[in-house]
Amino acid sequence: MTLNGSSNELFSEPPSEFLPDAAEPEGHIVTVIGFGRRLVAYLIDAVILWVVGLCLSLGLVPLTASGMNQDAVAGANVAVQCVSILIALAYFVIFWATRGQTPGKMALGIKVIATDGSPVTWGKALLRYIGYLISGLVLALGFVWIAFDAKRQGWHDKIANTYVVYKDTEFPTSGPVTIVPSDAGSSVGIVLVLLLFVALILVPIVVIAILLLLGPVIGNVFSNIVEGLTTPVPQ
Repeated sequence: MTLNGSSNELFSEPPSEFLPDAAEPEGHIVTVIGFGRRLVAYLIDAVILWVVGLCLSLGLVPLTASGMNQDAVAGANVAVQCVSILIALAYFVIFWATRGQTPGKMALGIKVIATDGSPVTWGKALLRYIGYLISGLVLALGFVWIAFDAKRQGWHDKIANTYVVYKDTEFPTSGPVTIVPSDAGSSVGIVLVLLLFVALILVPIVVIAILLLLGPVIGNVFSNIVEGLTTPVPQ
């Protein structure tokens, strides 16, 4: 009886206070949008703004055709460019601050939010647009950065503390948040293809520009060499 009792005690379940703690649940997962989808959204916005700029430029055609003074036409052209810049600023800032989505992002089902999950404020929207300009200053590296960043943030996102997420994304009011890229493992290949494409376009342009700039100089050098070879040496 004593042995059986001891064996029952050995194989019985331990008290609950000695059980190992259950694994901690993972934080709320938030998926951030990768480079490819964001590029398509931006191209849609760029086309819309290009059409608006084209319509403004067409307004200069009657002025040119009427034989107006060239200085006046040049001044009108500068004014159109300034208006186009202001329209682009208003386009992005207003859509980000009021909806979190430009038409391009609406088409792709994504939106811009603050890193704490709150909507983008007017201040953040303006700061993000300034970040847009900075991102594009150095060969658009601020935009390419999105593909390599763990949280898929470009320089403008880091400046304004924003993420780009799916439109139905909801942040928890409390608890940890785990950021997961939507394109993990695929963005780098996309960027390399884009960089190759840009290089194929830029290299011929750079070569032609160099030839145009240095062509006369190189021609003069060769002509001097040829002239020196063909000029008879005085006896």
